[in-house]
Amino acid sequence: GQSDGLSNNDNNNRKIFVCSEFIRQVTFGTGSQVGIPRQVGTNYAHFWTWKETPGDKDKLTGNLLTAAYLDPQDALFFDEPSKPVAIYSHLITAERLQ
Repeated sequence: GQSDGLSNNDNNNRKIFVCSEFIRQVTFGTGSQVGIPRQVGTNYAHFWTWKETPGDKDKLTGNLLTAAYLDPQDALFFDEPSKPVAIYSHLITAERLQ
């Protein structure tokens, strides 16, 4: 995979950290023919955004946006090779342990 990171301040002067990573996942399983494993490849892009929580320096709020892309071996890949086929968004809270 590949990853990049960036730190900045927003309009409310809160620190923001943005990170992206690109991952290729290969899953193996049993195929329809005995002795021939099934292989499925998927490409993901993760975009993380972390911000300071107003009034609480020990807490961060984050968002993880995951975009899933088809693999070139997929029959539908050439219908849309550059756009994600699924997008997931997760809200996250992190707190400093004392």
